[in-house]
Amino acid sequence: MEPQFPLLKLPAVVLRLVAACLGTKEKIYFSLCSKNSADHIRRLNIKVGEFLCEIGSEFSVSLKFDDLHAISMIFLPVDQPVNQYPIPLPLPVAFRFSTDVRQSEETKETHSFQNMPSLKDFLGHLSTIFHCKNVAIAPLHGSEQYTLDSLKESFEICGVTELVMTTYYGNKPHFINILKTFLPVRILYLDNSPYESNWQFRKSVLKYEFDVLRLWVKTLDPYELLFDMDIKQIDILSTQVLSPKLNFFIRMWVEGETNVNLESLVFQFREIDLSDYYQETILNGIDNQVVTEEEEFKPICISVPWGLVDSVIAMYDIRRKTDGRRATIKFDRFSKAIRFKLIVWKSENNLGWVQH
Repeated sequence: MEPQFPLLKLPAVVLRLVAACLGTKEKIYFSLCSKNSADHIRRLNIKVGEFLCEIGSEFSVSLKFDDLHAISMIFLPVDQPVNQYPIPLPLPVAFRFSTDVRQSEETKETHSFQNMPSLKDFLGHLSTIFHCKNVAIAPLHGSEQYTLDSLKESFEICGVTELVMTTYYGNKPHFINILKTFLPVRILYLDNSPYESNWQFRKSVLKYEFDVLRLWVKTLDPYELLFDMDIKQIDILSTQVLSPKLNFFIRMWVEGETNVNLESLVFQFREIDLSDYYQETILNGIDNQVVTEEEEFKPICISVPWGLVDSVIAMYDIRRKTDGRRATIKFDRFSKAIRFKLIVWKSENNLGWVQH
């Protein structure tokens, strides 16, 4: 058998060139060879736009890079004692790559390590070599088999900035314990809130600070909760019944009495539930100016209401009295939904402002 080529003994300048020519999978393999090889990959300045860890019966890590290609690693489950529940998150011994290629095909291969680092070290390693600042976790059905302490410990190095709670399968205590374990985070996406009242939600969730709160809730009154959300981006994703409370909220924002840090707000309504005068109802008594030219706006997180639009119905500018900050109220349509959007602009331009 021929001896293996001593790659790591090559001069540093050659290794840098080799590292740059490797594919994404090979870059990850190479980075695990030594501290120097990891540093060569880090210096390539490859950046991950999305780092998502899904925790269920299997543990997977999905990386979406800035050039839009993506790669997933699925950690293979290991045998655990049947009489122990819940169990600590097992030490990974192997993972399977799943790489998206053209025509939506997949290539899969399994890779094992003789000295696999702990999951905590490996996640920290990935976030370092790919300069990832935002790590999202999504607990799924099956995550209840793991102890909360072991889940939290696994993310101590890379940190968690986004918690995606989109799967609710009736295990309310586990759902609530996940929130207690990982809050606070910068971004919270909460589907089917386990809390039955606004009071419980305020006490358990809104006591923390967020940059983004995305809610799909049916048990809460989001109109009332708005006044307790000093948050930059608020997406109310479940369809709502139009209420005079929305007009009252806008009035309070104009007076500078609520949500001073708000950058964007979304409400969704079913078009068949709205009267022909819904815009007048929302804007009643509020000084505004009709806008005909749409300005580009990019929210912190691009959720469905921000990413998918069939047509813009109307736009109106309003201003906050305390500092003159301009905001645009936009009504748009997607499929059978009408969306109300409030966009607060950072750069100011008072020219052409006429109150009506």
